[in-house]
Amino acid sequence: MKTIKVKDYYGNYLNIPVDDKFYDEWKDMEREENRLYKRERYHCFPVDPDTFDDLAVSTGADDLIEDLIRTEENHRLYAAISKLTPIQRRRVLMFMDNMSYTDIARVEKRDLKVVMRSLAKSFDHLRRLMGE
Repeated sequence: MKTIKVKDYYGNYLNIPVDDKFYDEWKDMEREENRLYKRERYHCFPVDPDTFDDLAVSTGADDLIEDLIRTEENHRLYAAISKLTPIQRRRVLMFMDNMSYTDIARVEKRDLKVVMRSLAKSFDHLRRLMGE
Protein backbone atom coordinates (compact mmCIF):
# COMPACT_ATOMS: atom_id res chain seq x y z
CA MET A 1 0.00 0.00 0.00
CA LYS A 2 1.17 3.47 -0.91
CA THR A 3 -0.28 6.88 -0.04
CA ILE A 4 -1.17 9.77 -2.30
CA LYS A 5 -1.53 13.37 -1.24
CA VAL A 6 -4.81 14.97 -2.28
CA LYS A 7 -5.95 18.56 -1.76
CA ASP A 8 -9.59 18.89 -0.76
CA TYR A 9 -12.05 21.69 -1.51
CA TYR A 10 -10.98 23.71 1.54
CA GLY A 11 -7.26 23.56 0.74
CA ASN A 12 -6.41 20.86 3.25
CA TYR A 13 -4.10 18.06 2.18
CA LEU A 14 -5.11 14.50 2.90
CA ASN A 15 -2.91 11.40 2.74
CA ILE A 16 -4.97 8.56 1.31
CA PRO A 17 -3.73 4.97 1.25
CA VAL A 18 -4.22 3.26 -2.13
CA ASP A 19 -3.13 0.01 -3.76
CA ASP A 20 -0.05 -0.11 -6.00
CA LYS A 21 -1.94 -0.29 -9.30
CA PHE A 22 -3.98 2.83 -8.54
CA TYR A 23 -0.85 4.60 -7.28
CA ASP A 24 0.94 3.95 -10.60
CA GLU A 25 -2.03 5.25 -12.60
CA TRP A 26 -2.22 8.31 -10.34
CA LYS A 27 1.47 9.11 -10.86
CA ASP A 28 1.12 8.69 -14.65
CA MET A 29 -1.81 11.10 -14.60
CA GLU A 30 0.20 13.65 -12.56
CA ARG A 31 3.15 13.38 -14.96
CA GLU A 32 0.87 13.94 -17.94
CA GLU A 33 -0.76 16.97 -16.28
CA ASN A 34 2.66 18.45 -15.51
CA ARG A 35 3.85 17.81 -19.06
CA LEU A 36 0.77 19.51 -20.53
CA TYR A 37 1.11 22.44 -18.13
CA LYS A 38 4.76 22.98 -19.05
CA ARG A 39 3.95 22.69 -22.75
CA GLU A 40 1.13 25.23 -22.43
CA ARG A 41 3.33 27.65 -20.51
CA TYR A 42 6.11 27.30 -23.06
CA HIS A 43 3.79 28.03 -25.99
CA CYS A 44 1.49 30.56 -24.32
CA PHE A 45 2.85 33.63 -26.21
CA PRO A 46 3.30 32.66 -29.83
CA VAL A 47 5.57 35.02 -31.75
CA ASP A 48 5.69 35.30 -35.50
CA PRO A 49 9.32 34.66 -36.59
CA ASP A 50 9.34 37.76 -38.81
CA THR A 51 8.18 39.93 -35.93
CA PHE A 52 10.74 38.36 -33.63
CA ASP A 53 13.53 39.15 -36.11
CA ASP A 54 12.36 42.77 -36.33
CA LEU A 55 12.39 43.03 -32.54
CA ALA A 56 15.85 41.52 -32.28
CA VAL A 57 17.31 43.99 -34.80
CA SER A 58 15.73 46.99 -33.07
CA THR A 59 18.32 49.27 -31.51
CA GLY A 60 18.19 51.46 -28.45
CA ALA A 61 18.47 54.57 -30.65
CA ASP A 62 14.87 54.15 -31.82
CA ASP A 63 13.69 53.91 -28.24
CA LEU A 64 15.68 57.02 -27.34
CA ILE A 65 14.13 59.00 -30.18
CA GLU A 66 10.63 57.85 -29.18
CA ASP A 67 11.32 58.90 -25.58
CA LEU A 68 12.50 62.32 -26.70
CA ILE A 69 9.42 62.81 -28.88
CA ARG A 70 7.14 61.70 -26.04
CA THR A 71 8.90 64.08 -23.62
CA GLU A 72 8.55 66.98 -26.04
CA GLU A 73 4.85 66.22 -26.54
CA ASN A 74 4.35 66.08 -22.77
CA HIS A 75 6.01 69.48 -22.39
CA ARG A 76 3.77 70.92 -25.12
CA LEU A 77 0.68 69.40 -23.49
CA TYR A 78 1.47 70.76 -20.03
CA ALA A 79 2.32 74.17 -21.51
CA ALA A 80 -1.09 74.17 -23.21
CA ILE A 81 -2.79 73.08 -19.97
CA SER A 82 -1.13 75.97 -18.14
CA LYS A 83 -2.90 78.38 -20.54
CA LEU A 84 -6.34 77.17 -19.42
CA THR A 85 -8.36 78.90 -16.72
CA PRO A 86 -7.64 77.67 -13.19
CA ILE A 87 -10.94 75.77 -12.98
CA GLN A 88 -10.45 74.12 -16.37
CA ARG A 89 -6.84 73.30 -15.53
CA ARG A 90 -7.85 71.68 -12.23
CA ARG A 91 -10.58 69.60 -13.90
CA VAL A 92 -8.33 68.47 -16.76
CA LEU A 93 -5.60 67.43 -14.32
CA MET A 94 -8.13 65.50 -12.23
CA PHE A 95 -9.36 63.80 -15.41
CA MET A 96 -5.77 62.93 -16.34
CA ASP A 97 -5.40 61.33 -12.89
CA ASN A 98 -8.11 58.83 -13.96
CA MET A 99 -10.96 60.50 -12.13
CA SER A 100 -14.36 60.06 -13.77
CA TYR A 101 -16.70 62.93 -14.57
CA THR A 102 -18.85 61.87 -11.62
CA ASP A 103 -15.88 61.89 -9.23
CA ILE A 104 -14.82 65.36 -10.37
CA ALA A 105 -18.38 66.67 -9.95
CA ARG A 106 -18.55 65.15 -6.48
CA VAL A 107 -15.19 66.63 -5.42
CA GLU A 108 -16.09 70.09 -6.71
CA LYS A 109 -19.70 69.85 -5.50
CA ARG A 110 -20.96 70.79 -8.95
CA ASP A 111 -23.59 69.36 -11.26
CA LEU A 112 -22.34 66.57 -13.52
CA LYS A 113 -23.48 68.36 -16.68
CA VAL A 114 -21.52 71.47 -15.72
CA VAL A 115 -18.33 69.45 -15.29
CA MET A 116 -18.88 67.58 -18.56
CA ARG A 117 -19.46 70.82 -20.49
CA SER A 118 -16.43 72.44 -18.89
CA LEU A 119 -14.17 69.51 -19.75
CA ALA A 120 -15.48 69.38 -23.31
CA LYS A 121 -14.64 73.08 -23.76
CA SER A 122 -11.26 72.52 -22.11
CA PHE A 123 -10.42 69.69 -24.50
CA ASP A 124 -11.49 71.78 -27.49
CA HIS A 125 -9.26 74.60 -26.28
CA LEU A 126 -6.37 72.16 -25.79
CA ARG A 127 -6.84 70.80 -29.33
CA ARG A 128 -6.60 74.33 -30.74
CA LEU A 129 -3.52 75.11 -28.63
CA MET A 130 -1.79 71.85 -29.56
CA GLY A 131 -2.61 72.32 -33.23
CA GLU A 132 -0.57 75.53 -33.39
